[in-house]
Amino acid sequence: MIDLEVSSSLDIRVEDDIYRPDDDSYMLIDMIRLKRGDSVLEIGCGSGIISIHCALAGGEVTACDIHRKAVELTRYNAERNGTCLRGVLVGDMFRPFDGIWDVIVFNPPYLPELENRQRDPRWDGGKKGDETIVEFLMQGWRYMHPGSRLYFCCSDLSPMWAILETVDRYYSVTGKKKKRFDFETLFAYELGRA
Repeated sequence: MIDLEVSSSLDIRVEDDIYRPDDDSYMLIDMIRLKRGDSVLEIGCGSGIISIHCALAGGEVTACDIHRKAVELTRYNAERNGTCLRGVLVGDMFRPFDGIWDVIVFNPPYLPELENRQRDPRWDGGKKGDETIVEFLMQGWRYMHPGSRLYFCCSDLSPMWAILETVDRYYSVTGKKKKRFDFETLFAYELGRA
């Protein structure tokens, strides 16, 4: 099993309206374990930094995002860093996919929507902030075999009870990290299928 580490040598282009790699991205990268040849699905690939790290470690990576511009940016960044991804598709969550994956990764939007501001899919995870994550978790187990690993992150600025209740229903927690900031605590989870 390979433990991924954040590479400072990658050259990742970012765009203003696509989620930029941040502390949550790097927490997930540091948490991911994979074997060479593992099938990897990244939901919400954004700039592609997580998919590129997984591909460089030997994963067979397919990525998707609901924004065409993010898909194009991920393709560009993969090529720019000499990485081959199996596919990069426009899609919402698991809708374009069937089959089973060894590794599933999602750095979801996890913050509550702010009043008097148009919803921003880069970080707004629904009215309370947990809706996108709960939807992902309710679907993800169907795409896993007993040895699969599923990774996601969340923030204590959203209600954690619904997320943890869904985790308890469908998964077993095999790893967890947290990072405290002045204004929030971020959590990254590794889950197996229950």
